[in-house]
Amino acid sequence: GHRWEKTIFNIQFAAITIQKWWRGTLVRRSLQHAIVCAWLVQKWWRMISFRRREEKRAMALSTYIWSEKASVLLQSMFKMWLMRTRYKKYQRAAQIIQSNWRHHSFQKTSGAYSLSNLNQDGIDLNIEIVVE
Repeated sequence: GHRWEKTIFNIQFAAITIQKWWRGTLVRRSLQHAIVCAWLVQKWWRMISFRRREEKRAMALSTYIWSEKASVLLQSMFKMWLMRTRYKKYQRAAQIIQSNWRHHSFQKTSGAYSLSNLNQDGIDLNIEIVVE
């Protein structure tokens, strides 16, 4: 009897030990699976968050660039208009000077003094010609 009881006790102890080990293995395996799943969810969430931040950053950059381009274009158009206006003003002044110079040169060379064309450009000249 005593030896038989000791053998049964050893077998039961071994069975309990194997069961403990197996249950621990199952728990560790399920915990490892839960850790991997949590890691995957965190990785996915970081990726989604990064994409959202990048989209917001790209949108902000695009908006900034658009407004900068618009302001540069507006400034450029204004400067072009201003330069064109000045150019036309100077061109008109040059035309008036040329016209008056040509008229003056013609009068000097021809000897014919005509008062009919002197007033066309807004220049008022009163010239008296005395013939004796």
